[in-house]
Amino acid sequence: MIEELGHYRILDEVGPGSLGDVYRARDTRLGRTVAITVVRPDIVDDPVRRKRFLADARAATTLSHPNIAILYEVREEAAAVYLVREFVPGRSVRKLTDAGPMNPRRAVDLAAQVADALAEAHAEGVGHRMLRSEFILETPKGSGKILDFGLANWTRSGEGEGEAGQSTNAPEPDHRRDIFDLGSILLEMLAGTGRPGPARMDSVRMPEELRMILERALNDDPERRYGAAATLAAELRSVGAILDVRNEASEMPEQGLPERSSKPILAWLAAIAILSALAALIWLASRPS
Repeated sequence: MIEELGHYRILDEVGPGSLGDVYRARDTRLGRTVAITVVRPDIVDDPVRRKRFLADARAATTLSHPNIAILYEVREEAAAVYLVREFVPGRSVRKLTDAGPMNPRRAVDLAAQVADALAEAHAEGVGHRMLRSEFILETPKGSGKILDFGLANWTRSGEGEGEAGQSTNAPEPDHRRDIFDLGSILLEMLAGTGRPGPARMDSVRMPEELRMILERALNDDPERRYGAAATLAAELRSVGAILDVRNEASEMPEQGLPERSSKPILAWLAAIAILSALAALIWLASRPS
């Protein structure tokens, strides 16, 4: 195993990633833990592909958002190219959905966070263009983090686009593809194992408000989808608030009802006690000394 890369001390090997081998490392200058991806030889050894990849990677370093794993730097050393990014503990949404459907409230919260990140990236002119559940991690604190933003087309599953002869990160108009992909991931979270796709929406149990959002996000006509990820994020948060109210109403304990109904009785008793005290004071004051 590699022991050092520049001023990064390798701690352990995370495993093979879509862009190359991934390591957990220590930045000896800044004292932080990072994830390092040593980019695959088939990208690095081809001068044309290497140049395009480096252009996309450097564009990705401009992104800064709480729900995007930050790409700190892109380094070249001899024949090697490696990416240094924020180390994010957690499990991918793909692994989470393999265990079964997610609670709708939890799914809505994660999807809203991802939509926020998409909105920020789109404003910078950077699209993900291959958003999948394996690229989204949920941290132990419940935050969503998108990995490999701007570089997903260089993963093995997207290499066909990487061979197109132009930058793989050329953004689509309005970024509706990212919105469609996020809709598919939300449906996957609600359905559980695998990628259900729009055709299976009717077989998935979900709140009607969520169904309406998915019907728009997954519309076959791109012009009828959400025009901006920020709009999708806002609607998801509105649905989240509705679900919160609904959950609070359904979880109200039965013994809470007498407590609520007893408040007027307690108020009357308090009023009677005050009136009795006032009457006693008046009577005492009117007594002959």
